[in-house]
Amino acid sequence: MPRFILRLNGTGANPYHKFGLTQSPFPQIAKAQYTEACLRMQSLGGDPIPHDSFALYIRERLRGFSEEFIVGAIARFRPGEMVEIEVSWLGEL
Repeated sequence: MPRFILRLNGTGANPYHKFGLTQSPFPQIAKAQYTEACLRMQSLGGDPIPHDSFALYIRERLRGFSEEFIVGAIARFRPGEMVEIEVSWLGEL
């Protein structure tokens, strides 16, 4: 069953800055056709998500994903916390 970890950075710091990066540069799904989508998802775990407009910010980053996925991510965002959501689905990529 394919799976990945979606991280939502509600903290005030980017955990990748100490490495000179803005986000994890390694896609979690190793197929070229999914690299752009993976990196957009991973951007939510890099620079802090603005608390005052988090729903709009998450919605913009996840443009093109299913509405259910976007709403689920927005519902799980927590200001001041790094939230990790394990996402899995049946079937192949």
